[in-house]
Amino acid sequence: MAQWGFYGRRDELDKIRKMLKRRRWFFAKITGRRRIGKTALIQQAIQELGDRKVFYVQIPDSGDAGVVSAVNDALNTFAVPSDRHARPRNLVELAKLLEALAEDGYIVVLDEFQYFNRKGFSEFCSLLQAAVDRLADRAGRVPGGWVVLGSIHNEMVALLEDRSAPLYNRVTHDFELHHLDIASILTILREHADMEPERLLFLWSLFEGVPKFYRDCYEQKVLRASRPTLLRHIFFESSSPLRTEADNWFLR
Repeated sequence: MAQWGFYGRRDELDKIRKMLKRRRWFFAKITGRRRIGKTALIQQAIQELGDRKVFYVQIPDSGDAGVVSAVNDALNTFAVPSDRHARPRNLVELAKLLEALAEDGYIVVLDEFQYFNRKGFSEFCSLLQAAVDRLADRAGRVPGGWVVLGSIHNEMVALLEDRSAPLYNRVTHDFELHHLDIASILTILREHADMEPERLLFLWSLFEGVPKFYRDCYEQKVLRASRPTLLRHIFFESSSPLRTEADNWFLR
């Protein structure tokens, strides 16, 4: 079976690659619905560069203690040296850490950034604003930057585009991901199933252009299977990857 690849997004990938190659301060925003491929896009761009230091953390939907704990776990996972970057104990130290990582040349990826729009994080967003302004003032001497990912559009807007928000007008690069186009889906089918119009129509009616759903079918080895087999494995069995999605769809 052919390995799963990276499909579509060539324009966005090229722009992100150029942004990262400049080794100059950036504050990039990537938005789009869940499972549309935000994390895969930035991972692909970083992988193609190969020689950059990376720190990735998924922000939990919790209070400040949960966020700090998740950050510390991620610092260990990505082997960020503690003698150079001390582990934060609170949100003030976290803001300082994110600034220091950018100064040290790290690509800092903050996934589910929209959770910082929750109650209790307004002071932290002001700390981020101050850090961003300092980094922007020395943009040519700061080799790293931040990439924030978000799947809840209105909360990302409130954080980054509302005129009253601390981080308003600070983003340097803005990427909004939509569904993969038909050409990209046909590439997936050509490599992993077949390109019969009936199969394309069937899969598109289920998943449209959401890449993660096609990968779920690939990992379950049912992309080329019959319709009943695919539906059973993907939606209806106890271990089906999209069982929850199926329940929600049927309830609606």
